[in-house]
Order: sequence, then C-alpha cells, then structure tokens
Amino acid sequence: MRGFVLLKPEAIQRNLVGKIVCFIEDKGLKIIGLKMITATEDQIRQLYGEHQTSSHYDNLINLCANGPVVAIAIESPLGIDSAELLKDLQGKHDVSGTIRFYFSSHPSRGVLHCSSSGEGVRESSIFFNESEINNYRKVLDEWIVSNHTTASSFDSSKPRNSEPLMSRGMDGRKVDLLFNQLSM
Repeated sequence: MRGFVLLKPEAIQRNLVGKIVCFIEDKGLKIIGLKMITATEDQIRQLYGEHQTSSHYDNLINLCANGPVVAIAIESPLGIDSAELLKDLQGKHDVSGTIRFYFSSHPSRGVLHCSSSGEGVRESSIFFNESEINNYRKVLDEWIVSNHTTASSFDSSKPRNSEPLMSRGMDGRKVDLLFNQLSM
C-alpha cells in the first residue's frame, strides 16, 4: 500500500534529509520515489486541502512553499498499511523515538508531512508522475514473507536451495525482530 512523505523546507535547511530517510528505511518501508523540488503553492494547497478552514492553513501553505521540499513515495511489505507505520514514525513532539521528538524545533511545527490512511496514492500523484514511481521487489521482502510461512504452507517438494538467497541459513530470530519492528 503506497504512502507519501513530504519533508518540509525546515528539514532541508537543517540538513535532516538523510536522517529522516534512515528513519523511513529502518521502519522497513521501501522508497519507490524520491525527489527534491520547489513545490508550487498549488501543489501545497492540494496536499493540505482538508485544512482550508483551519486558522493555521495560510501559515502552513507559506511554510511549505517557501523553499525546496523532498517528496518521498513509499510502500510497505506484507500488505501493512504504510499510513499506520508513517503515523507512528512521525509521532508526536513528546513521544521518544519519533521524528517529531528528535527533529521538530517546536511542538506545533513538524519537519514533515505523512499521508493518512488511503491518501498515499492521491498525495504522491501531486508530486510524482506514475512513470517516476519505481515498482520493484526487494530480496528482503521475500525473506520476510518466506520466513513467516506456516508449516502447513511449506512445500516439501520445492528444493531447499530455491529459497530466497537471504533466507538460507537464517534461524528465524532476525526476521522475527524485523517483522516485530514492522508491525509496531
């Protein structure tokens, strides 16, 4: 399921892009589109359309349209809703381990926008053409899936050496740690 992240100009000015990308990848999310642009006011208005009646709407538009931003389209493995992972990743200013906790300079001022559930495709289409989205398989995705099959789904007729490369010789503990991290 596709999600979308927009790193606001403050993240770029404070050299946080690489750190935030690491947070995203460490959460197990796959980056399928990434670019730095100077967003137009129209793009930002489309992104934040549901906040038009909010008192901080104009400030939000000005903040996001006053410098370069980094647009990131993401996917999550195993059919996990990427929006839920993004919500946990973005977090609140006072919750340890979240992007806002580590990088926001003020409780009301986030350094990124994360899509809500069901909004990832719409929001990413504001900043990406479909030709700019890279759909690819990661070996890690297959490794996670292959190590979480049940005994009844194991096909004993399949030669052992046909398993995905990274799952050979693994005892399951590492994948369980990663899977638990993904489902947190």
